[in-house]
Amino acid sequence: MSFYGKLFRFCRAVLRPLAPRYTIVHPERLVEPAVYLCRHADIYGIVLNLLWLPVPVRTWGLHQFRDREACYRHLRDITFGARYGWPRWKATSLAWLAAIGLSALYRSAGCIPVYRGSAQIITTFRESTAALKRGESLLIFPDKDYASTDSEVSELYEGFLSVDRFYHRATGKHIPFVPLYIDREARTITVCEPLTFTGDRNRKAQTAELIQILQERLSGRGC
Repeated sequence: MSFYGKLFRFCRAVLRPLAPRYTIVHPERLVEPAVYLCRHADIYGIVLNLLWLPVPVRTWGLHQFRDREACYRHLRDITFGARYGWPRWKATSLAWLAAIGLSALYRSAGCIPVYRGSAQIITTFRESTAALKRGESLLIFPDKDYASTDSEVSELYEGFLSVDRFYHRATGKHIPFVPLYIDREARTITVCEPLTFTGDRNRKAQTAELIQILQERLSGRGC
């Protein structure tokens, strides 16, 4: 876990004894390097995986959270303002306080910045490929409705699957995509069977098939 900084390790050590413990189901499926996939389920997916997943992961996160000023604006205008509907004075004060810790924790956790809707997204894939080549794993949350806690996953982004194309170009190998299903009632994180692209089938057809399987497994079916 060499890429985790002192702040991240300190926060996890403090929070683990205070948080409900989650058991890993099928830990033998935790392969490295791999791309682990989970639902946001608001913030539960992020928090629970970073607390209890026994393998170190480079989490994909919006690039705004890396810089304190950009993080502050995003929390004030998007998270607390547009999403929660807080009054301006409350959103401003809370965003200022939260941005200090969140941006520092983002960097300490070794997160990989995601430049959504920008040409800079190529940087995300290049950094991800470099991490995978070093034997590090990724953690990605591909659900579009990140605030949803419904039992069924609706839509997933597909762009993250391009990680395989970059990795294959660099190594000649395909990277496994490993779905993680969180059951908050049973307090378990189930590691599903890894999924991979193959070189003998149409990539577009494989992408559609993988997205469908991922939707099922992230909803708790077929793991």
